Amino acid sequence: MKYFLLLLLFFHLCSARIVGFEDGEIQYFGRWQKTLTDIQSVSSGAYLKTTIVLDEQQRQIKLKLSRTAIIYTQIDKNGPISKMEAVDRGVYPIELVINLPRATTTKTMITIMSDISSTICLQAIEINDNHTLVNSLSSEEEEEDDEKPHLIEFVGHDLTLGLGTSNSIMTSFPWVVSSLLATERSQIAFPGAWLMDHQESIGMETQYFKGTSFYSPRIVVVLLGEYDQYPKAYTKTLSDFLSRIRDHFPHTHVFVLSEPLGVLFQESQTAVTILNDVQSDQNIHFIDTTGWIQYGHTAYIDPLHLNDIGQDRFARKLAPLLKAKLNSLPFPGPQPNPNLPFHWQTMDVGQEGAIGLVGSVSFDSAKTFTLWGSGQGFSKGDAFRFVYQSLSGNGSIQVTVESHSAFASCAKAGIMMREHLAHGSPHIMLGVSPQDGLFLQSRRINLDVTQVIKKKRISPPYRLRLIRQGNTKFIAQIASVDSNEWETFSEIENTTLMARDIYVGLAVTSCDPTVVSVAKFADVTLSGGVGGGGFYYNHQQQQRQKGLILQQ
Repeated sequence: MKYFLLLLLFFHLCSARIVGFEDGEIQYFGRWQKTLTDIQSVSSGAYLKTTIVLDEQQRQIKLKLSRTAIIYTQIDKNGPISKMEAVDRGVYPIELVINLPRATTTKTMITIMSDISSTICLQAIEINDNHTLVNSLSSEEEEEDDEKPHLIEFVGHDLTLGLGTSNSIMTSFPWVVSSLLATERSQIAFPGAWLMDHQESIGMETQYFKGTSFYSPRIVVVLLGEYDQYPKAYTKTLSDFLSRIRDHFPHTHVFVLSEPLGVLFQESQTAVTILNDVQSDQNIHFIDTTGWIQYGHTAYIDPLHLNDIGQDRFARKLAPLLKAKLNSLPFPGPQPNPNLPFHWQTMDVGQEGAIGLVGSVSFDSAKTFTLWGSGQGFSKGDAFRFVYQSLSGNGSIQVTVESHSAFASCAKAGIMMREHLAHGSPHIMLGVSPQDGLFLQSRRINLDVTQVIKKKRISPPYRLRLIRQGNTKFIAQIASVDSNEWETFSEIENTTLMARDIYVGLAVTSCDPTVVSVAKFADVTLSGGVGGGGFYYNHQQQQRQKGLILQQ
């Protein structure tokens, strides 16, 4: 019996085939580092893929690893994902057996991915001598007669990793996007990652360029800023970082996503603007994500983390923009609102619990609107109904507030210029209120307290005008309805700094989430670089280059 078992072992060893980590039939995605004896995953969520041609006698493979690891495996494209752990049992290399389910086909694609807290150190894959490894991308082409899938690289922090979601990286927005678009992905992300190098730790400006990437991404998506603490230096550092990415990938589209709650919004947008204008690089795009997901328990775990629903919503907003550039097409514009003229869009701005009743809007003509708005009003966070268009550079909005009906004395209605669409955005608002009469209010810094700068006892109807000159000067003007003379109510300069591309429109809040406030605006006129319910920077740049000045 003893000799029989030894004979079986001998035949098994003879029938096994070792495929080294450098074999061309294994594809690596993400960042990896080769050593003399193995290849090691460097980035979170790095993964490898191969396709194995099996027989019916043995349906398993063995990973030979240099160290312990927690990994995820997926059999075929849409198969279940299994979590496995390679344990040190005192035998080297460490072996991890992956059993493959029986299937109608003998050609099985295997994806092996590292856990965000673990590193894969692969020496080889052991297969049966009768089995064959096949390049997964070649196999897909043979079966589907499609082009090789595109690779999208995602650079970021907790949101990019899906931290706090049910399955972490596998329920992150990059994973969802790659599933929606049928692309490969690379996630260069770390918990709490920041862009700028610190004395105590390196940032993504250095970390990103570590390790080897085996494929050039078609698109690089950058989501950073939440954990950086030096706003004044951030713009230049981000601009330099994007320039280095461009040096590595001359033909890649680069997306810079704003943080969902607007952290370092202006600094991020300005970095992209510099590269668009100074270096004439029109393949770097700033994407405002602040209007995509309302802050609250439905989509957020806390201000730094989205839950499964939030990650999925974020992915579905991003995917059409990525798809456009994968296909070398212009960005899709915002869907026209059938209830509004021209490029006007509308939404309730504010935290989920602060909005209360859903707002609405109607129009009697292209320049006459009635808004119904609820919400807690303006403090550190805003809650109001907003009807808006985008504004790039200089411009103005002019209206006549014909009437304003409210239950609470702190209810407000007026015109607003606003940096972004999250609840804590810097803004300027000129409006009317039962409590303050005519007022001008401002928030200088994201999530700071809103302050009333000036007020005057008047009541509707009254004419209001808000003018923007440069990024820092705002002029508030007023006039009675029976006068053609505009009076400068206040000028604000060097106290409120906004990004170049912002939003302008009409705002109404009831100051009480259980009721609505109603305001009627007439003679609504916009001028300057306005147009569209949301902007991607290149669209505005093209307008500016053509000398297009809009007036509505």
